[in-house]
Amino acid sequence: MKKSTLLLLIPIIIFSFACKKDSKIADIINPTASMKCTINGTPWSAITRVTTKQGNTFLINGTGSLGNDVLNITVLGTTPGTYTLSTYSPPQTQFSATYTNSTSSTDSLYTAYEGTVTLSSVDTTAKKISGTYTFKAKNLLLLNKSITGGTFTNLVYQ
Repeated sequence: MKKSTLLLLIPIIIFSFACKKDSKIADIINPTASMKCTINGTPWSAITRVTTKQGNTFLINGTGSLGNDVLNITVLGTTPGTYTLSTYSPPQTQFSATYTNSTSSTDSLYTAYEGTVTLSSVDTTAKKISGTYTFKAKNLLLLNKSITGGTFTNLVYQ
């Protein structure tokens, strides 16, 4: 019995010493991070957020409390500044965004056609970004969604 207990304790002790103190768990569970906006006059907030830096692009994804309402923003840049999406002359595509309130219906996907995203803070040491966003989006049936007052704060990126 003592031998089996010792055999169980050895891996636990080795694992304990192998763990670093600066674990990435704090990066995954970030209580200071937030992503929220107003969609057609209704407040929306992401309960999960995933942010990735791929080259010179930030991919920001937020999923709301329903689990099937998802907001995606792709910023074509990684430095502080305002990024514009416009179909007016001259057309500009410095970001893209989509919103869906149901992952089971194709006409629930709204694609941005006009708006701005501002990266107000890009902390390359802590790998965190903060900023604002606002945009107008349409679905396949040409119905509109207005996303206003959007903010993202302390989003950790990988």
